[in-house]
Amino acid sequence: MRKRKIPEKTVYYKDPLNDEFSGTNIHRTVVGDNFKYIHKNPLWRATAFLVYFLIVVPVVWFFERVLRRVKYVNRKALKKVRKQKCFFYGNHTRVLDVFTSSLMVLPKRSKVVADPDSASLKGLKNLIQMLGALPLPTTKRGMMEFVKAMDYYQEKFHIVIYPEAHVWPFYTGVRPFTSASFRYPVKYDAPVIAFFTVYTEPKGFLARFRKANRTIYLSDPIYPDEGLSPKEAQQNLRDKVYAFMMEKSKLSTYKVIEYIQEEQNVCE
Repeated sequence: MRKRKIPEKTVYYKDPLNDEFSGTNIHRTVVGDNFKYIHKNPLWRATAFLVYFLIVVPVVWFFERVLRRVKYVNRKALKKVRKQKCFFYGNHTRVLDVFTSSLMVLPKRSKVVADPDSASLKGLKNLIQMLGALPLPTTKRGMMEFVKAMDYYQEKFHIVIYPEAHVWPFYTGVRPFTSASFRYPVKYDAPVIAFFTVYTEPKGFLARFRKANRTIYLSDPIYPDEGLSPKEAQQNLRDKVYAFMMEKSKLSTYKVIEYIQEEQNVCE
């Protein structure tokens, strides 16, 4: 078998907060106050249920668990939040992370806060929403509708958020992120579970068809500190999630892509 060349390529970045390397190149549409976040039509909801559990979950399970050999560590933490609202925060290293997270939180369904690009796929907007995507708004009025949707869905679904916001494929470190998205668990007095995808050398069944093995580590539930102000509680949750992700990032031992900050490259 041909020996792998690792890393396969090198990517240079300028801004770890805002640079995007998903490679989707989608022409973004406006996600404003007329975007329909909440669907109460019985037919739409029934179709979404069937699409999710009869098509998406089986296909994604086979692709991720059988072919890609994705493993989860500490899924028992989900038992502690199965009957309550919960927010999940993790690193964003694949365009298809939304599918992996849907398996992670089973048997409960999830809603995933997604890039506005997810609402820009012609003819697929409804399907993307049926799969659980909650596209971020691009206008102030749209944000009002998004908040209403969050109020509605957080009671019935687990909410998955990628605080790094942008996709960096196969990135093994932790990028900086703010505490802004942590206002939701504070607002709803809900626990948080952090998760982190670790990359290791591809081994085992069909290893030659995988760029790397993935193991997803989950934390135990982290609760907002009621003794702090809302802003302080947000920052406290953010810091605990970041610390968990930093700890688990040390377990990654295989780099498919090398990321180098441009300023460092120039100095060399």
